[in-house]
Amino acid sequence: MKTSIEVLSGVAAILTVATGIAVAQQLTVEINKVSDTGVGEKIGTVIISEDSKGTAFKVAISGIAAGKHGFHVHEKGDCTTTTKDGKREPGGAAGAHYDPENKKSHQGPQGDGHKGDLPAITANATGVDETIIAPKLKLSDVLGRAVVIHEAGDNYSDSPENGGGKGRIACGIVPGS
Repeated sequence: MKTSIEVLSGVAAILTVATGIAVAQQLTVEINKVSDTGVGEKIGTVIISEDSKGTAFKVAISGIAAGKHGFHVHEKGDCTTTTKDGKREPGGAAGAHYDPENKKSHQGPQGDGHKGDLPAITANATGVDETIIAPKLKLSDVLGRAVVIHEAGDNYSDSPENGGGKGRIACGIVPGS
């Protein structure tokens, strides 16, 4: 027969596990358009969470052209416009793709390049409503960084630059650090 303390300990353990599952961490990132003039209107959100498959990005945005768009985690949590080689670069303050191992190679979410490569997102006439998984990322990897949406799709190679994703059209800062 179990003592009252053993029973209470078991109940406490069950409640701890249940509570941990119920309050799994999830971050909401506001996504705004970016242009030569700076950060613009909010166009949606990305909800980021982690499970056994990796880090999930639930993208819900509108106001971008239909088609494929490169989607990446960038190294800095800043979406402001910068100047590079005399040209205004929307979202340039976000820096390069997140590359903690300094691979300097753009090989896609399954490749051996930088970790900031995420699966491309696809917009239809009303926008984007999909969840993508980044199996190599942990939630802690993205804290305080930026998620960036590019004008065009991504071929996950280094040529042309950014895998053909072209310029940055939207950006959001992930909370935390």
